[in-house]
Amino acid sequence: MSFIILSLLTGCVEKSGYYDDGQQEIIDNLTKNEGWERSYHMTSYDGRECDVYELWVFKSDATGSRKFVWNYDDGEVSENMGYFRWSFTIPNFKIIYMDSGLYWEIKQLTTDKLHIYETYDDPITVPGQDYREYREYKSLPLSTK
Repeated sequence: MSFIILSLLTGCVEKSGYYDDGQQEIIDNLTKNEGWERSYHMTSYDGRECDVYELWVFKSDATGSRKFVWNYDDGEVSENMGYFRWSFTIPNFKIIYMDSGLYWEIKQLTTDKLHIYETYDDPITVPGQDYREYREYKSLPLSTK
């Protein structure tokens, strides 16, 4: 009798989805905004000074886009837009792989902050890479159109 009652009770448990709560929170924090942006000043490869604006958008369907805008001190403006597919490489969702050849190791992710290390090779299988750059992005909140 207790087996039948237990069977009935467990049959009524509703599944919340494929991801556990921690994984779903990471996905939501990454994708539930207009994107992740940062701005900085740099010297370009040809020696010109410029201000750079980056915008990265991650969608819940595992697609994304990135936009770079360079505003040079001489008034020239250059823009580059690209698209990618993305996925997590490990079960704790701390490393993002983008099919454009980048890995982002997440150091902090909240609804308004994304701090990462960017590498060209998987940081799990290739530790101590020559290229490993720390970056901080802030959330571009959803517009209220």
